[in-house]
Amino acid sequence: MNLNALMFRAYFAARELGIAGMLRRAPRVAQKVKRLMGLVLPQTPAWVQVRAGISQGMWMRLQLPDEARLWRGEHELITQKAILSAIGAGAVAYDIGAHAGSIALGVARIVGPSGRVVAFEADPANIDSLKENVARNHLTSSLHVVHSAVWSHGADNIAFRRSGIRRSHGGVETDMHHPVLATGELINVPVITLDDFVANSGPAPLLLKIDVEGAEYEVLLGGTDVFGKHRPLLVAEVHHSQAAEQIRAWLIKYKYASRWIVPTEQFPCCLFAWPADYDGTAWMERSGIPADPNPH
Repeated sequence: MNLNALMFRAYFAARELGIAGMLRRAPRVAQKVKRLMGLVLPQTPAWVQVRAGISQGMWMRLQLPDEARLWRGEHELITQKAILSAIGAGAVAYDIGAHAGSIALGVARIVGPSGRVVAFEADPANIDSLKENVARNHLTSSLHVVHSAVWSHGADNIAFRRSGIRRSHGGVETDMHHPVLATGELINVPVITLDDFVANSGPAPLLLKIDVEGAEYEVLLGGTDVFGKHRPLLVAEVHHSQAAEQIRAWLIKYKYASRWIVPTEQFPCCLFAWPADYDGTAWMERSGIPADPNPH
């Protein structure tokens, strides 16, 4: 373990002793501490073991301190619970927008060697990190990494705006679409549709998790056969109102029931959806996800 990881362990131990609460009561002091942490702990990769959540115990090479939430296993907790209660050994799951694998690694452990996780990621730097994490955790037999954006139609490549500050914010950019938080360089990346992937011998999924910075609807449009024939469960992070409206209409067309978890700030929000003949209420209860106060 390198110096950064050791110092972060000391930092989180201090948090558990109540220092974090003191800092919350003194925001100016907290800002100074954060600036100091940034000077002492520059953004450099460090091998750490995930402390909690779906990938607890997995080794990940993370950018600290920026990706400390991934280390602690505190990110996307509702999504983690939903996935845990929906899949088991032998299942097939897709992680679309897999980033460094913070969800995919844990899912691969759950499905085991008889199952398969397909992790789609477009950013080449994230692909390198994802492959490194898969190899470190000896998951190459159950976790298949695909370097590609997932979109509504196939092509040789597509424009992709890299993240900028945080490497998880990149996304496809077109005349009509821009990833909500990306500020980095524009590059070309491979692109595929869900239908093309399955038609070319890809295993049909039981569950899809989508987190693509605002392009969720475009991903769904490329899965006409996947959703029409294979009827997988869907977990998606929806990043803006236009996508939410489009997806609500899509759910009706494909006869999917749903539950939305909408925060006070509205977006991003979480969508959980299932075929009409699936017991989605039981799935939500197992996941501890509350009833939608404003069902649509």
